[in-house]
Amino acid sequence: MSTSYTQLYDYIRSATENDDTEFAAAIPTFIDQTRMRLARDIDTYGFVVYTTAAVSTYLVSIPSDALVLKNVTYVSAGRYSQLIMRTDEFLREYWPQRTSVGEPKYYARWGYNQILVAPAPSTSASLEISYVQIPTSIGSVGTSTNWLTEYAPEALFYGCMQEACMFMKNYQAAALWEGKYQDAVGKLRNEARRTRQDDNLNNNSPAGGDNTLQGGV
Repeated sequence: MSTSYTQLYDYIRSATENDDTEFAAAIPTFIDQTRMRLARDIDTYGFVVYTTAAVSTYLVSIPSDALVLKNVTYVSAGRYSQLIMRTDEFLREYWPQRTSVGEPKYYARWGYNQILVAPAPSTSASLEISYVQIPTSIGSVGTSTNWLTEYAPEALFYGCMQEACMFMKNYQAAALWEGKYQDAVGKLRNEARRTRQDDNLNNNSPAGGDNTLQGGV
């Protein structure tokens, strides 16, 4: 069952039975910390976003909400070429003369908000970027729902309760809620694995190879 920011806020107040104003003021922090924790704990297509970026030089900015880059594809004249990820040290060795141009073959992270492509493109083109997006922040003003409130409300609530109990220094209750959080996260991870599973007769992993147990009936 989905939830919203207001409902989540009220659930936390009700479950903790804490009417203290200092505690109430900290609830948005519990929610935001759990949002970021879940972004790093689960790997779901619900966080995956596709975007395009113009490329005319060797440095390209990536979206500010990108947590993890999944892949980068060079698009020119309707042709798509998957770029291979390498380290920036590799690209320096592979492409020492940055004034030289050609069709990009590799990319590497360049700091936190840019990527380096090598070689630099000879003509203006675009990149198709697939990345794991940091879930949208929710609050009392503005956005009240996001992917987590719609598809992972249990894990979101349990994580918030763990944060709340830690705040109240109720470590025994915090451990209980942590266990419920880990159980919910485990189910989300299993759901993500099932999403990536190919249920054809020859059950192949999208990453390559057979991901079934051999010798089974």
